[in-house]
Amino acid sequence: MILALSVTAIAIAVATYNLYALYCQEKEQMLATVRKCAENAIILEMIGRMQRSEVDESFIRLNTFIETAQQKDGISANSDTLKISLASILSLGLEFQDARNAPDTVTLDSIFLSEIHRSGLNADRAFLRKSGSAFLADNDLWKTYYKISPSSHREYEAYVSPMYREVLAHLWGIVIPFAVLILVFCFLSIYLTGIIRKLRTLEQMKDDFTHNMTHELKTPVAVAYSAADSMLRYYDQSDEARNKQFLKIIMQRLSYLSGMIENILSMSMERFKSMKLDLVRFELKPVVTEVADMIKLKAGKPVKIDVDIPDGLAITADSLHFGNVLSNLLDNAVKYSGDSVEISIKADCNSITVADNGIGIKRENLPFIFDKFYRVPSGDRYETSGYGLGLFYVKQIIELLGWEIDVTSKPGTGTHFRIRMRNEDEER
Repeated sequence: MILALSVTAIAIAVATYNLYALYCQEKEQMLATVRKCAENAIILEMIGRMQRSEVDESFIRLNTFIETAQQKDGISANSDTLKISLASILSLGLEFQDARNAPDTVTLDSIFLSEIHRSGLNADRAFLRKSGSAFLADNDLWKTYYKISPSSHREYEAYVSPMYREVLAHLWGIVIPFAVLILVFCFLSIYLTGIIRKLRTLEQMKDDFTHNMTHELKTPVAVAYSAADSMLRYYDQSDEARNKQFLKIIMQRLSYLSGMIENILSMSMERFKSMKLDLVRFELKPVVTEVADMIKLKAGKPVKIDVDIPDGLAITADSLHFGNVLSNLLDNAVKYSGDSVEISIKADCNSITVADNGIGIKRENLPFIFDKFYRVPSGDRYETSGYGLGLFYVKQIIELLGWEIDVTSKPGTGTHFRIRMRNEDEER
């Protein structure tokens, strides 16, 4: 992807250089036309001065010939050879005249601008000055040089206002596709940069998941292995209570592993799309009490869970997945707490709330807690290890049930989850 962007950038750089070269070429062609217009303007201005000067009969004949050519089709009707010869003759005749016959700059500029317009160029301003004059031109003007004849000592500087529109008018067939290419490249660059960032984020999430999952798997495996090893090494057939205790530990760890694997398999979006819940109606309080007792048993620290649910309150849900949802919420409450935790579970016919007095969640992290693999940063504490799938699983199951879940939290105060259940009476 980076290679493709680099190649595209190089191609655009080459195209930009070629476009600039075409611009310079087009500009030079226009300046060549400007020089021809300067030639015509200088000749016409000289003719005007001849008409006002006392010159010999040969110049009068020459003037008559030029006027006849002008009346026919303008000065440009003459051939280049004739114009060069004419310019040479005029320059020789006027080169060394006194200051009274010096070029009229106002007239010269006016003729020069008219010749430019007659040639098809649309310059707003045009000036012709002898090289070395005190004329101060604007920096934005285009400048070129013209010598009236190779043998003349007089060189002129021609200034015209920039004609970018004319240049672009000749290059629009190239400029427009090039501009479109630039826009497409910018869009693709932004789009691909976003994809690369997302891929890097996903890669980091994958690495975190692999690390956390490995840690989560090692712990129950190590406990079960130690219990089994103790039974093999120090097996005492007469100590039935001890043997049952070891077997119970092994079964608990295997059950934990089984639940972990089930949660991971459940994270597949395709599986969620095709998953069909086994909806049954059951009493809520016994299920909540059973899950709460299990959480307190494996917590490893003082846990107080207050269950405030009316007797006989029943809901319609998948009892297995609902139990897993509740287990995830309680497990997180225990993990993200101090040395002890107090949890309150309340329910009515419309909602179920799970509140704790744990460490809380920062406001900037709340929008992401239900994302797949996301884990709230909490340092390197073992008790907060996990693989970032619990709340994602909770969200998916809640949505499959047609319910809603929201969360409020404040660091140092605790977290409050609220599950809003579907109202069956309204559905009817």
